[in-house]
Amino acid sequence: MRKIHLWISLVVGVLVWGAYFLHFAQGLRSGDLGGLIWWFLAALIVAVVAEAAATGLIARLLQRRARALDDGPTLQAALKAGHVALMLLVGLILLTALVLALSSVFGWTLDLSGARGQVIAANLLLGMAVVAELVRAGLTLALMPRR
Repeated sequence: MRKIHLWISLVVGVLVWGAYFLHFAQGLRSGDLGGLIWWFLAALIVAVVAEAAATGLIARLLQRRARALDDGPTLQAALKAGHVALMLLVGLILLTALVLALSSVFGWTLDLSGARGQVIAANLLLGMAVVAELVRAGLTLALMPRR
């Protein structure tokens, strides 16, 4: 069941957040970022509902065939993947901090005071969280023992 849930999380995450960031990139290119909050809320709701519904359905279908899992290797895979995802997130945050610091040293303005700059910064942070979560799910699947 854990593998199936990870696959559901990975597929739903890629599809929903991929569609959201595609819309964000198109809005950024066209200069129209209005209404993006509704796209974000819709993506969040769709991701949560789709993942919960799919996982619930699969759990119900596989209820009778469930078997005890050896938590040792599975837990180790989840812990390693979680650690890698956390380090990736920390690295992305530090890289963002470095870019902000270097821009101030060179006198570049990133115009984070305006609405457009704030939307871009918010989506950059959201992107970091989504990438870290997708890496965690994918790496956990890759590290789980095959049966």
